[in-house]
Amino acid sequence: MPKFFTIVAALLFLLIAAGHAYRAYAGIEVVVASHVIPMWVSWACAAVTAFLGIMLFVECPRGLHGPGK
Repeated sequence: MPKFFTIVAALLFLLIAAGHAYRAYAGIEVVVASHVIPMWVSWACAAVTAFLGIMLFVECPRGLHGPGK
């Protein structure tokens, strides 16, 4: 059975990826201490967090077929 934390972490990564992608797609401007964060940063963060979320889901079934099973 997959670890509960792994599923939660994967879902959180995918939720964050969706948030970054929505921000970039909708053109929502983010300003931090008078610095405007470029849209490409959100696209890059969306790609990285989506990759991490997907990889966590790929890792889940390995717990079912561990050594000696």
